[in-house]
Amino acid sequence: MNEQSGQVRELLLLLVVVFLFAGNILVGKAAANALPPFTLALSRAVIALSAASLFFGRAAWRNAAALSARKTQLFIIGASGIGLFNALLYAALHTADTTTVAVLEASIPIVTAIVMWVGFGEQLGRLGWAGVMLSAAGAVIVVSNGAPLQIVANASPGVLIMLAAIAAWVVYAVTARRGLMGLPPLAAMVPLSLSAVIALVPFAIAEQIITGFTDTITPRAIVSALYLGLGPSLVAFILYNRALLTIGPTPAALSLNGLPVVVMLLGFLFLGEPITIAHIVGTGAVIAGVTVVVKTRRGGARRRAPGLENE
Repeated sequence: MNEQSGQVRELLLLLVVVFLFAGNILVGKAAANALPPFTLALSRAVIALSAASLFFGRAAWRNAAALSARKTQLFIIGASGIGLFNALLYAALHTADTTTVAVLEASIPIVTAIVMWVGFGEQLGRLGWAGVMLSAAGAVIVVSNGAPLQIVANASPGVLIMLAAIAAWVVYAVTARRGLMGLPPLAAMVPLSLSAVIALVPFAIAEQIITGFTDTITPRAIVSALYLGLGPSLVAFILYNRALLTIGPTPAALSLNGLPVVVMLLGFLFLGEPITIAHIVGTGAVIAGVTVVVKTRRGGARRRAPGLENE
């Protein structure tokens, strides 16, 4: 009974993770007029670095030798996954609705699976490829607003920017697969956040020059940056890594399938964004396809390397 209640508790914590990640998209959309995207991402990274240094600085110092030995990999991981991914996501939200961005973000496991197949020979099997096709079809339905043959005309510029964000995340995922192995995840948050700050500074400066150094210190900007720096960047990371250890990677990964649904509902309630039939059908297809692919990949990993489920 205690074990069952423990699993329920972990699933509830994962629900918090989903809402925090959903908040990353919703707050990014709401803050679009308050802060330019790279400046917003830099503000988030600076706050995350400050919090990580405060809470995990000692752990990072104790593991300084191990972290320094992988400084190049850690920089790539932090710059791509924490820095560029979020900056491009916020840029995409300037023209794309939150549901479209959430569905594309939820499709990341599909893109990652294809990259692992092309670059590393990781097999998906017929069931896995069926999941890829189903998820891709769902994404097309959402992006094209239910008119796949008119996807180019109906897709917003934000869709292309979000595809660039997905590419940044794939770089993160492929590098992190080995680059983070054996490192304490909380201690690694310090160099990862620092890498994101270093990578974003030149982009944010260029952005401010282009926009004429607009006044970005507003109450909305401050609240948005604090939420993004502490919620999705820190609390969600800790809770998700806890779930990886307690209930395993597959349930943890599958829990994130709820992200587009939560974003769609909250976007409707708080931002007044419409929910269309295309949103519902496409989101359902993406969730189903991602579920199949995640289960297929995890099953294959267990058969190839028993005992490495938490890789």
